[in-house]
Amino acid sequence: VYVSIAGDWLQGPYVYYLYSTYGFGKGEIGQLFIAGFGSSMLFGTIVGSLADKQGRRRACVTYCITYILSCITKHSPQYKILMIGRVLGGIATSLLFSAFESWLVAEHNKRGFEQQWLSLTFSKAIFLGNGLVAILSGLFGNLLVDSLSLGPVAPFDAAACFLAIGMAIILSSWTENFGDPSENKDLLTQFRGAAVAIASGLLVVSHPPSCNNYFLRFLFVPFSLIFCAFQMKKLLCWVPSSLCLKVQCTPLCSFGLLL
Repeated sequence: VYVSIAGDWLQGPYVYYLYSTYGFGKGEIGQLFIAGFGSSMLFGTIVGSLADKQGRRRACVTYCITYILSCITKHSPQYKILMIGRVLGGIATSLLFSAFESWLVAEHNKRGFEQQWLSLTFSKAIFLGNGLVAILSGLFGNLLVDSLSLGPVAPFDAAACFLAIGMAIILSSWTENFGDPSENKDLLTQFRGAAVAIASGLLVVSHPPSCNNYFLRFLFVPFSLIFCAFQMKKLLCWVPSSLCLKVQCTPLCSFGLLL
């Protein structure tokens, strides 16, 4: 899992920089970012249900393939190709934050492990996957681009390699699991149930610690995405790119560890 997450974190610091080297302006780059976020928002509403029906392991493999294709598009300076890559990246992001956790929970329960181990696993995943791996990925990307002078596409090629390794591990060592067929509902019914739960405040009353955690993430994630999308240009203009990556990556990940 950490290998697959590294494939995601490697790309972040260089997306804006890559688009700028292709000669795109702030408006065009903004459209590309919006396409990626919009794709994730749109497909995020259905990928979880599809993973339950088609298989979580298969969904995780689809994440790797989709993100590899997204990385390949970064070699093209054509706007339409890059737009396709952003859409693919949005789909992959939705799979990353749904399929892997669903597979883990189902596999944990199927093997009869202690429930308290699950929370410990998630705690380590947040610290290692969203913290340590993110920082190391940023430093590794900086090594490829600045120290080895391989160009701004190098982190995406490295990400594709990590994703391929992750996919090989999944195919060779993971078993398939599915959602409970008795709980399969159409999307409209699921949305209606979620809206009722939110409106009635059941989430806050029933699980206040979890709700507080998700609320903090709600505040953190948009901030980090906006920072990556629009402050990279200023950082690239003011400081060397090697320092820029450390300035961008370390505070965000350090703050994320607190969540």
